[in-house]
Amino acid sequence: MKSIFEGLSQITALLGTPVSAETLAAGTVRTDVSGIDFRSVGEFLRSEGFDNHLSRRSPEDIPSLAVPALLLLNAQEAIVVVRIEGAGLARQYHVLQPGGLRKTLSHDALMAVYSGYCWFVQPQAKQDRRSELPEYDMSGAWFWRVLWRFRAYYGQVIVASFIINFLALVSSLYVMNVYDRVIPNRSWETLWMLSIGVITAILFECAAKLIRSYLTDVAGKKADLIISSALLRRVMAVKMSDRPASSGSYASQFAGI
Repeated sequence: MKSIFEGLSQITALLGTPVSAETLAAGTVRTDVSGIDFRSVGEFLRSEGFDNHLSRRSPEDIPSLAVPALLLLNAQEAIVVVRIEGAGLARQYHVLQPGGLRKTLSHDALMAVYSGYCWFVQPQAKQDRRSELPEYDMSGAWFWRVLWRFRAYYGQVIVASFIINFLALVSSLYVMNVYDRVIPNRSWETLWMLSIGVITAILFECAAKLIRSYLTDVAGKKADLIISSALLRRVMAVKMSDRPASSGSYASQFAGI
């Protein structure tokens, strides 16, 4: 036999998210009459991610698929039933013991100490959205809204394009100055300085082009993913009565978008 908190702690451990008996006791309210406020225990379990229900029913009415379940006994004790075999009054109840051992109780042995209440605990169902396509509202100017989401990328692309166009003038200015002023005056030091400067400008121009290409590619891929998924979601949501008679032509039209 064990306390109610110890039994609930064992059930949470079996369900993969253990909550200690001390934590359950500290998070619930005590009453002067029964000692435990079961409503507060249920609320605390729900806050920890467990759906639970305290029900009054006879042992033979407990569904075998509802285990593990906590059966409340007399004197504020409880047992954890992990398996039920048989049917009706011939049922056998496998009870979890400390250390992971199990003990089998017959229906008559259980009825001698059973208070009439059982506590069902199950983990809360969580929707797995990892395989779903990203949501996007296609009302209004949906295409431009997608591009506006990546305005930071396109803003950097504009800056990179301005730098590239500015540095492209360096080569023309270099040729004009070298042939018109440097070579006729044989200013070799100036020629070296201008050459180093123009080589540096060309390197910066190449780096700016690579950065612009990368930003454009990233923004384009992200926008394409959102637009494609939104279109696919819209196509899949079309009513059967509105779809073309030929599924092949329908798929061909969608592939051409």
